[in-house]
Amino acid sequence: MEQSVGIARRIFHDCRYKLDDPASAAYCALAYFIRDLRTKLATAPPQRAQNDPLPQNNQSSSRVLAIPGADSIPFTYLMDLPVPFSDRAMSLFGTCHIRRMMDPTFLQDGAEWGGYYSLPGPDDRSAEVDFDPAMHGVRFTASELLHTGNIELHGTGGIDGVGAFELRGTIDGKTGALRMEKIYVNRDIRWGWVGFLTPFGITASWGKRWGGW
Repeated sequence: MEQSVGIARRIFHDCRYKLDDPASAAYCALAYFIRDLRTKLATAPPQRAQNDPLPQNNQSSSRVLAIPGADSIPFTYLMDLPVPFSDRAMSLFGTCHIRRMMDPTFLQDGAEWGGYYSLPGPDDRSAEVDFDPAMHGVRFTASELLHTGNIELHGTGGIDGVGAFELRGTIDGKTGALRMEKIYVNRDIRWGWVGFLTPFGITASWGKRWGGW
């Protein structure tokens, strides 16, 4: 989620069909998401739909977060990059960031995390992708779970177009696979996230049946 990104479920299913593992599918979906989000931000900041039954939160409605570019991410610091074109280069690339980015000191270094999430079109085949206003203000605390190598995350201070929220979940220490719940403060609203920690941040699907990214 630091520079969180994603895509509607149609793209995720397309990527899963073409790629043989969920992590690669997440990277594929991430690329489509960045393209669509850049297009959206170039025209107008995302706004909540007029017919959305959830209330508008004015603290977030005008907040725009910049999308990180390859020139602003310290890949050589974050990743143990494999030798290009070596036999295992492709399989190692998807997890070569985990050793450093799974360190609790990296996850809770005091920096604010933020990002966007997408809303699905009217059906799985729809080409329409829309985005809610930016999430921002999240600060994580992280701790290692004994004997598992996994990390437990708790994010507080989050604000989005609906209101204040917290994040609770775990990250698999071997694969970077993530399961998390987004819990709105003082509201009976919560969403499950399923995704991965990537060198670009956290990318995850939310809602039932892969509602969006």
